[in-house]
Amino acid sequence: MNDQAPEPTDLVRPCDIRGLLHAHTRYADGAHSLRRMVETAQALGLEYLGVSDHLRSELHPDGLDLAGEIAQQAEIAALREEYADFTLMHGMEVDAGPDGSLDLPLGLRGNLDYLLAALPAPNGHSKETYTEAALRLIHDPDVDMVSKPLGCYMVSRPPVPLDMMRVLKAAAETGTVLELDANPACAELDDTHCRLAAELQVPLAINPNAHRAARLVDYRIGVQIARDMGLVCDQIINTYPVEKLRRLFAR
Repeated sequence: MNDQAPEPTDLVRPCDIRGLLHAHTRYADGAHSLRRMVETAQALGLEYLGVSDHLRSELHPDGLDLAGEIAQQAEIAALREEYADFTLMHGMEVDAGPDGSLDLPLGLRGNLDYLLAALPAPNGHSKETYTEAALRLIHDPDVDMVSKPLGCYMVSRPPVPLDMMRVLKAAAETGTVLELDANPACAELDDTHCRLAAELQVPLAINPNAHRAARLVDYRIGVQIARDMGLVCDQIINTYPVEKLRRLFAR
């Protein structure tokens, strides 16, 4: 007799993905214009795209400064009028300091639909200090989503320099979204963390981190990773219609 639980019948599919939330443009270190990214997302059949260029930092000196952010905001407003049947969301990716703290310009978060925060490099960290940095980000009220390298750790084989149980429990408590990288380089996969995230009802996002238009399609690789991990649509926020997504970010 086989006592193994049946596999879910509603595993996420590429056609379930309504939009993407991690993409870069020429305003920072991306290869293509904002318009080109929107046109490509539409051609892929998506309903929305979140542009999330880097805020200028030591790690990303070519990121957006205040003038760049204002210019991008103006172009986003113009494109929203031009592409009335498509939703363009204004996000930003911000690099955390070594301790997980963020140095945000005054009023920046209020101009954005969502904020994507990137963990610092693990160099020089112990598992304890790196976990504390991740927890500080997750508990930051300005942060909607935490990206790399946490995303890679979600599907990488142990050991990783994070106490993932503490990280996932914190994300479940705060409703902070964790990113699942749609990264072809993630060759060796482990479903432990993704399945635990699903059990704890941690919101997850499949994102390509696209720095050029052609890489937007990598979300399909992320979907296959998610299917291999046994993830279903309710666990992936970019299967949500944009109205539900906005409510999540406005929590």
